[in-house]
Amino acid sequence: MAENSLIAVVDSGTTRTRLRLWDGQQVVWNDSRAVGARDSAADGNNHKLKAALAHLLTKAQAIGTPQAVVCSGMITSNLGLLEVPHLLAPCSPQDTARGIVHHDFPEIAAIPFYFIPGIKTQPQALTLATLEQADLLRGEETEALGLRELSQLSGPTLLLHYGSHHKAIWVDAQGYVVGSQTSITGELLAALMGHTVLKGSVEPLETLEPDLEFFQAGLEAARQHGLGRAAFLVRVGEHLAGYSKTQMTSYLLGVLSSLDLLLLLPAQTQQAAIVLYGSGHFPAVMKAWLVQQGIAASLIDPQTAELSAVVGAVRLLERYIAVLCSDEPSQ
Repeated sequence: MAENSLIAVVDSGTTRTRLRLWDGQQVVWNDSRAVGARDSAADGNNHKLKAALAHLLTKAQAIGTPQAVVCSGMITSNLGLLEVPHLLAPCSPQDTARGIVHHDFPEIAAIPFYFIPGIKTQPQALTLATLEQADLLRGEETEALGLRELSQLSGPTLLLHYGSHHKAIWVDAQGYVVGSQTSITGELLAALMGHTVLKGSVEPLETLEPDLEFFQAGLEAARQHGLGRAAFLVRVGEHLAGYSKTQMTSYLLGVLSSLDLLLLLPAQTQQAAIVLYGSGHFPAVMKAWLVQQGIAASLIDPQTAELSAVVGAVRLLERYIAVLCSDEPSQ
């Protein structure tokens, strides 16, 4: 692959598909569409996803024609463009690169497509008793590799990813993804704020300036009284006690963050560095709470977090190409 070749990096999740052009040094173009795995599940086909990709690639050609399209995330699932089986943790970057699948989609673009496999955590015998030991990643394995390079992470690390799902990703000193755990905390927040009686007691997250005191109070309330009771106290606090919607939205963030405390166990048992990143208010307020508890934690800035999926995908594709070249018979 030529040194300055453009690479189209596609990161597709449940609700959104992003495409970014990488010129070997930086992102030179990016755009997205509100289409993802949820649309494929609702429609029973991936036609909308294919149309979105075709549209994005056509627009990207104003900058130049990419030499390859490398994809990660839910686009590699049965609700995406091409289903690629998960690899089993522990899994090294080289293992992930070797698992990349090449497939052409001429109906989308006359460019080779490469799909990065996700990583699963699974005990040898998967039963009801061991179910909690199992987990799935699609896309975060790529971010983990990018974050290690961009943030110069070394040693054992617990990456806490915040989005629609909150994920704890355990990475060892050699860069192996050792395992993961997932909580649907982000989706629960959206559901509670948009589809329950709490909607009238909270403010939009876009305008929120979180209050750490109320965040901590909500977290402690959930630990003492349970999630359901603590969540309803958001309405009690706003309607009866006269607290502001900003304060009670912060309280609700704390209530839901209580669900993620068990995700911290690998760091506590393995003495790993804790690194938080992702979207929304959870990373910053959780980091502040951890520091308040005397637990060291670092926060990845949004720009670095955004770039991590691109850098990780490109590095995995480079390894894949290198493996192909090393496997070719000499002439």
